[in-house]
Amino acid sequence: MDREKLISYIQLINTNGVGPIGFKRLVKQYGNVENTLSEISKKKVIMPYKKAQEEVMTAEIKGVKLISAEDDIYPYNLKQIEDFPPILYAKGNVELLKNNNMFAIVGSRNASLSAMKLAENLAKEIANNQITVVSGMARGIDKAAHTGAIGCEGSTIAVMGTGVDIIYPQENEDLYQTIIKKSGLILTEYPFHTRPQASNFPRRNRIVSGLSKGVLVIEAGLRSGSLITAHQALEQGRDVYAVPGAPYDARSAGCNKLLKEGAQLVEGAEDILRDFNFSAMQFESNKHEKDEIADLFEYSLDKQQNNSDIPEQKEETLEITETEDKYKKLLSLISASGEDIDELIRAMQLPTEEVLMMLVELELDNKLTRLPGNKVAKI
Repeated sequence: MDREKLISYIQLINTNGVGPIGFKRLVKQYGNVENTLSEISKKKVIMPYKKAQEEVMTAEIKGVKLISAEDDIYPYNLKQIEDFPPILYAKGNVELLKNNNMFAIVGSRNASLSAMKLAENLAKEIANNQITVVSGMARGIDKAAHTGAIGCEGSTIAVMGTGVDIIYPQENEDLYQTIIKKSGLILTEYPFHTRPQASNFPRRNRIVSGLSKGVLVIEAGLRSGSLITAHQALEQGRDVYAVPGAPYDARSAGCNKLLKEGAQLVEGAEDILRDFNFSAMQFESNKHEKDEIADLFEYSLDKQQNNSDIPEQKEETLEITETEDKYKKLLSLISASGEDIDELIRAMQLPTEEVLMMLVELELDNKLTRLPGNKVAKI
């Protein structure tokens, strides 16, 4: 797409009240983006040309590719969903977008050690079959999925809920750089300098599932973002897979619910690979067409008040700043099925004696129990 048309795209999608669905409907009504801008400028203030031009210039300076829905490289799978983003910001290997064989792995941010190991191993096996692993670059399961795909020289796409220049969480800066270095791709629909906010992440999740032919959920609570991703995947006509968990582990309640609702049970990568369709697919959405014009995914560069940190950010952080935070992190790594103590010590990155004493205290508080084979399990 030529530069001027790209600027028009950015003006329209970042005009207050215009989101992906509204963008598509307006362009259909008026014939093209330029006509749409001309018409709606009579009724409302559109995003200034200069601001959109600065966005394009910033992309050129930072080596970020701006991909419009009209470009040939725009991912086929994503364009099949009703609310596909008109503009994508891509940093890294954009050739990955030509591969329609993508699979998403999502799950808990505060995942257990065993769940993260499983996610990493599954991602390795999937990526070894020329399937691009997609996730959201969050801590926990997302990070493990990206790490697994990279570790076997496979391909991965990280979809962000921020601008491509804002790394969130900050602890994943090394992962961000490694993805780019290892020919992976960072992808977002959000403009430069967009900081994390709670409403961005459900929107981000529709892209994770929209890019993919299927979505695997590992450790998800009943009200988790991963469950939102799974339901969006179902609405988009994608296959949904889940790893079962212990009934008394709240982190597995969402996965077990998905399995009751008909998700495919996964114990190993073969459960996914034997069903995977490597041919081009025409997805059939399960979502009924809405009559209302309201766009659920509107946003604007001009809404600077929305660019605040996510409200949950402070309580989600796992930085060890106080004693109780250490115990909280240690407990979060332990599943009901059990974890190896030596691996917990490595994951905590604290002196061995300190971690062992913490385990004793948690055991005395009836929060965990000892298992054979130098393991502990959450009660």
